[in-house]
Amino acid sequence: MKRPLKYFAFSELASSVHLFTKGYKYMKRVLVILVATSFWGCGGFLDEVDQDLLVPEKPDHFAALLLKEFNREYPIFRTVDYMTDNMTEIASMSSKSKKAQKTTYTWQREIEIDEEGERVFQINNAWQNAYEDIAIANYVIELIDVSDGDQDEKDYIKGEACFIRALSYFNLLNLYGKPFDPATEDADLGVPLRTNVAIEKVYYRNTVSECYQQIENDIVDAVDLIEGSGIEKSKWHPDARTCKLLMSRVKLYQQKWDEAIVYASEVIDEAYLSRIYQGKAFITDDNDEVLYSFYTVNPVMSIYSYDGSINQMSYSASEELYNLYDSLDQRREAFFSVEVLGPDTYYHPTKYSNMFTKLGYGNFRVAEAYLNRAEAYAQLDDVTGAIEDIRSILLYRYTDASGIVYPASNPEVLDFILTERRKELCFEDHHRWFDLRRMEDQPEIKHAFTLVDIFGATYGKEIYTLLPGDNNYTLSIPLKEREINPLIRNNDRFEKIPEMVNR
Repeated sequence: MKRPLKYFAFSELASSVHLFTKGYKYMKRVLVILVATSFWGCGGFLDEVDQDLLVPEKPDHFAALLLKEFNREYPIFRTVDYMTDNMTEIASMSSKSKKAQKTTYTWQREIEIDEEGERVFQINNAWQNAYEDIAIANYVIELIDVSDGDQDEKDYIKGEACFIRALSYFNLLNLYGKPFDPATEDADLGVPLRTNVAIEKVYYRNTVSECYQQIENDIVDAVDLIEGSGIEKSKWHPDARTCKLLMSRVKLYQQKWDEAIVYASEVIDEAYLSRIYQGKAFITDDNDEVLYSFYTVNPVMSIYSYDGSINQMSYSASEELYNLYDSLDQRREAFFSVEVLGPDTYYHPTKYSNMFTKLGYGNFRVAEAYLNRAEAYAQLDDVTGAIEDIRSILLYRYTDASGIVYPASNPEVLDFILTERRKELCFEDHHRWFDLRRMEDQPEIKHAFTLVDIFGATYGKEIYTLLPGDNNYTLSIPLKEREINPLIRNNDRFEKIPEMVNR
């Protein structure tokens, strides 16, 4: 006989960060094992329980499971920003202190193997973590309707699980799938799709088109279920506006400009922008611009490395990015702190500190809806609409926006919007890397890696280049997955050979 789940009233995130009982830990452990052995199928994983293993039986149990699994430990690709033009090395720091992030910072063909042939662990685990979240979402979607409780509450939780599955697949697709191309989307490889709890020992990659269709289907279901429930919850849970904002992003990435405008407009019509102030936290419970907040541990920007017993900053936000903000732009002081030590200037991203957020590190914000709509307008050559949306944002970002000079025609308007998108969304989620992947005119990005011994002596510099259209914009399928399932098709990536500069 199954024992009821021991349950704490996890109505808010503050409760969810506690241990979720042995039942949760058992569930997560089994899922991780299944990821490593048979993709992640979890059919019957709660059938065999003993007196210490606990089974979700009520809607609140399923809700707490989602809140703990996704909101606390969002499976972001942790070194995603190191691959972008938003990051740079601290040249004077030792090579040893910069080593852990080097394979992603220099876009190596195999990011899990360093130049000495050693395995770099935990650097490509977004695949496993995201599929674990998908497994739990599938479990909730499939089983919550037979739980005991109010149907409206079950509908809301099921909608939340659909949203989580959609966002997880969106991230997986844009990390490990080919960049979207309308001419080849029906043939280009995306990621494997699983929407039930059955076990499969062999699995194959679906196409980019099939993946986007599944993501859209999940978002439509999420909106219908959440709106239909009539329930409103805190910012720790996605609402219908959050789902519509994700859909506007999904449509934008597929170049469905008109549909991106429709969904972004629905968000804009129901929500508000808020002003950023220097020295005041922006992500707060009473900020109307914040629709949904999540991700509360282990922020993505781990720019600190340990070299011996001293905590040293080895990478920094790039000076190029910092200089995009002028003195009237409140985001410069809100998003960065600057420190000068000897020959080095450090630009600390502060979006992962309590100076910026009192909630989570990941957020869905109304500003993105304006950015999505502005870009779609520009792509349709509606310059007036595009500039009005950007103007709306900047009125809430500048102490005085009257002196801003806006371009009057494309392609300058589109370039202006993409720059503002880079400024507004820097170091949030996967935005910059995903935007670079989908750009028609991708920039050439160069990353320098200065060779410094443990005594501080510089003995050379390596220059690595990411070219427009580079295959290395798509990550390799993790080594562990390829070892388990040799039939899965890997992504072709280039070897990155540096240009050597002697010093």
